[in-house]
Amino acid sequence: MPQKINLKEDLKIDKRIIKYLWVILILLFIDQTIKLIVYKNFALHEETKIISDWFRIRLELNDGIAFANPFINETDRYFKISTKILLSIVLFICLIFFINKRGPKILLYGLALCFAGSIGNLIDRVFHGVLLSNSLDIYSTKWFHGCVIDMFYLPLFEIKLPNWFPFRAGENYLFFEPVFNFSDLVLLTGAVMAFVELVKTGKKKQG
Repeated sequence: MPQKINLKEDLKIDKRIIKYLWVILILLFIDQTIKLIVYKNFALHEETKIISDWFRIRLELNDGIAFANPFINETDRYFKISTKILLSIVLFICLIFFINKRGPKILLYGLALCFAGSIGNLIDRVFHGVLLSNSLDIYSTKWFHGCVIDMFYLPLFEIKLPNWFPFRAGENYLFFEPVFNFSDLVLLTGAVMAFVELVKTGKKKQG
């Protein structure tokens, strides 16, 4: 028989959450420190090689959403940023819920990483336009118009796509082209951890 949900009990906050809050705060500190160091010491599009040609530090300012996809208009900007804020709140609620349910540690750390990664880039979008003055001049207000600071560039290899390929046929394709940051890496790692643990838990229940 499925266990009943008691919101008062399942969403209460107790001391077990402290270690996950420390993880979140440490990751946010690392993320913002890396961003500030690169932002203060690199010119836009400037890069330096770390490991040969395939791992570089390169300063890019992302005014759009994921993978630098631009916002359509101001309404789209506020809607998508508000959606990300709501999703971050949901992630934190899920973390509290599974802590109280004594969920697997891999799942809990995965949710904590997802939350930290999401908040890391939200800080850029909401505050950096004011704190770092890195918003574009076309905007009348700086709040919620900050650019996300990206710096990790991994152009691992380049191939020529065949003419029959459905996308970008005959063009050269660089893998991995997007420039990303520490928050993106943390978010991806957390999502993989949480997904793998949920799948494993689901299989155990079916077995």
